[in-house]
Amino acid sequence: MGVLRDSGSTKFNLDSLGQSGAPGDEVLEAVRETVASEYEVFGEIGRSPEGTVAYLARDRHDGKLVALRLSRSPQPGSEYLLEVAKQLDASVPAPAGACPRCGAPLRSWGRFCTQCGFDQWTGSPTGGLGGKSAEELLAAVKQATAGKFEILGQMSRAQGGGVVYFAREIATGRVEALRLKQERDQGYSIGLTNVLQRALDSPPPDQDPRKPRRPK
Repeated sequence: MGVLRDSGSTKFNLDSLGQSGAPGDEVLEAVRETVASEYEVFGEIGRSPEGTVAYLARDRHDGKLVALRLSRSPQPGSEYLLEVAKQLDASVPAPAGACPRCGAPLRSWGRFCTQCGFDQWTGSPTGGLGGKSAEELLAAVKQATAGKFEILGQMSRAQGGGVVYFAREIATGRVEALRLKQERDQGYSIGLTNVLQRALDSPPPDQDPRKPRRPK
């Protein structure tokens, strides 16, 4: 077992950063070096206005995804606090966005818009969505994003339940949270800022179900 896994937090110094901070890549590499024996760090997934950063990582012991929360220590100097979050809650900075219905800013992993109540995400850790199991849902997500994204896995959401899928964009290496949304006709759409593909519709009778359909 490692120090961070056992205690849930650790402190370290980034002397080279100085008081004004440093480019994100330099900080990311410092985090990777600090937790290399315990976690595989993929990249940043959110940043708060106060400067707290969340990184997506995989526990090398059990293979599960976690969020590593990095914040500057209140003590003078270049000491940083790194903490492990096993689910997406209010303490984990989320990517900036806006509600597609009312346009209100979204700065949390909560399932519903706090202004209009719009359901931002759909996903269940135990399956049962439209008769689909968790395994079938994950397989459909992988098929719908094939060639564009590598699916890294999922994390549970504290507010509203369900899960968030994370993927790495093949072209850039950037880590993204995929929005899985159930439509009125019980189909699903997957997207970041744009819908990538209708993922869980039944294929037309003349189409081989083993072959992925082109994005609409």
